[in-house]
Amino acid sequence: MINDISHELKQLLTKYPGDTKAALKEYPDINYLYALSDMRESLLEWYEFKPEGCLLQVGSDYGALTGLYSRRVSQVTVLEEQKENLEVNKLRHEHRNNIRYVQGNLESFHDTAYDYVVLVGSMTEDYKNQIQQAKHFLKPDGVLILAVCNRLGLKYQAGAQPDQVSLYREELVSLLCGDNRDQGSAVFYYPMPDYRLPMTIYSDSYLPVKGDLTHTILAYDYPKYIRFDLGKMYDQVCEAGEFPNFANSFLTIWSRHEDD
Repeated sequence: MINDISHELKQLLTKYPGDTKAALKEYPDINYLYALSDMRESLLEWYEFKPEGCLLQVGSDYGALTGLYSRRVSQVTVLEEQKENLEVNKLRHEHRNNIRYVQGNLESFHDTAYDYVVLVGSMTEDYKNQIQQAKHFLKPDGVLILAVCNRLGLKYQAGAQPDQVSLYREELVSLLCGDNRDQGSAVFYYPMPDYRLPMTIYSDSYLPVKGDLTHTILAYDYPKYIRFDLGKMYDQVCEAGEFPNFANSFLTIWSRHEDD
């Protein structure tokens, strides 16, 4: 979980308007990297949003992905409980005229349906209810996009700290599609080294094989001393065909209809 650095970010964005790279040079810290790095957009830069679509972003995340959304769809609504976090986002994207900022959460929010509802790193401890509420704000053919840490991810078994909410793959499938898999369909992607700073995104149709991750670039938040040989463990997991269960993060695209 990123520490609250709203106040510091507001000062940096005022000092370096529109220049996040200069801000990162002044503060080369992991929390600022997660908040400001352009690499964050790699998570969904490849996804084909409908240009005429409207999108609800749940959790402001300092605007790390808001700019991408605003360039890809016609209207973006950012829903965030923390006022200062919203203010950072506004300051960061003050030149964009298709972003609406709302302070609140899904429980208190009242609005029309959206083509996309996005929860990237914004899952709460009441995640079961949160997912159902997010679905409620989707149009019949809408899409829920969700990114979360994998509780079994090798990165975290090696000693890195996961987000407040982390889920098993099958647990996430059950939450999205129901125990009988009759509540829509979910397509899984596996960002590496994680969903915050993805360098490669695998899918069930394109999984890593033994050797692909032997010398994988480590995430920036690994501990100084790793508990085991991570490259060797990735080789074993890939060789056994178990990578989807031990990937560090899940990026999941859910819709009510299998052909969406």
